[in-house]
Amino acid sequence: MRLLPLIWWHAWRHRGRSALLVGCVAIALLVPLLSRSLAARFEATQRERAEMAPLVVGAKGGRFDLVLASLYFRPAPLDPLEHRHFDRLSQDPLATAVPIHARFTAAGDPIVATDVGYFQRPAVPLPLADGRIFARMGEAVVGANVAARHGLAPGSSIFSDVAEAYDITKPPSLKLNVVGVLAPTGTSDDEALFVDLETAWLLEGFAHGHDDAEQIDRPDLVIARDQDRVALSEALRTYQEVTEENAASFHVHGSRDAFPLTAVLLYPVDARAKTILSARLNARDDLQAIEPSQVVDELIAFVVRLRLVFDAISVVLAASTAALIALIAVLGYRLRADELRTLADMGASRATAAVLVGGELLALVLLGIGLAGSLAWLAILLVSRASAFV
Repeated sequence: MRLLPLIWWHAWRHRGRSALLVGCVAIALLVPLLSRSLAARFEATQRERAEMAPLVVGAKGGRFDLVLASLYFRPAPLDPLEHRHFDRLSQDPLATAVPIHARFTAAGDPIVATDVGYFQRPAVPLPLADGRIFARMGEAVVGANVAARHGLAPGSSIFSDVAEAYDITKPPSLKLNVVGVLAPTGTSDDEALFVDLETAWLLEGFAHGHDDAEQIDRPDLVIARDQDRVALSEALRTYQEVTEENAASFHVHGSRDAFPLTAVLLYPVDARAKTILSARLNARDDLQAIEPSQVVDELIAFVVRLRLVFDAISVVLAASTAALIALIAVLGYRLRADELRTLADMGASRATAAVLVGGELLALVLLGIGLAGSLAWLAILLVSRASAFV
């Protein structure tokens, strides 16, 4: 312990060299620490998310796109599934079906239209932290991170994003009234807003609400009128919020059977039902049934290959750092020859000289290890907050 002031003084006196050594050790350790920690976290979160739904049904196309769009709500070039497919799947006694419509956003966060079955899913139930589940169109339940990011709580509101700002034929932005906040889950559910399918039809432009057509007396807004119906101009202003007063005026145009969905989550009653449904759906020309766990396994295999590359880089960095430490030790011993000779003349033993030189190197290496651990922890924390995908 008496030598510690001498070790500290020498390291501080040559702080440029000390900082270089600490930095080299930290970088050599940071690469494998980060790659392995992030890969382990990615694998754990993806497997947990994949277990959320045994089967995902969508239109024929990319398997990865279907899983990313339906479980992680990421934009993907998917052909839509028609609502009639969900109706038929929901009548099948072999499984419980949950619709997913994820084609719009609010303040950049995905709006996911579904039904209450999504919050009561067998594998991973989704509890509320505050408020209640949506009960009518225009109401929204928000994920924990969305609520924190935008300061949302039951009683507040948020507007949907306009898909094409310069296209006047598209529906205007819709005011979503927040009625509930989900408990944090550490998954993509934290990053989304959940509404019912009727709200999705509003956002798509298949439904709207406006003043009573019989009461409109402006000629420029009435294209035609007869005893049975009134044809209104698209210039008629529609409501941008569903309230108690105007809720009855909202109505749907067109057939719901053809309305688009992103996917349908299937929860078979047992393994046999899962096999039957998967075989039956994959035999069709227009549908596919994907097991998310298989897709996630392929993603993880790709990540493992990337990690092996980083491991190889880490070995090279570790070898070069070890060579640098050895070089600094040899040169340091030579540069300190006069100092060590003086200490010997004063009666210091060779062991004391070895402790002075080796102790300084050990202290700098330990500082490098601590710096690498701190940077890795900070990076993982930032990545975790920035994306629920990792």
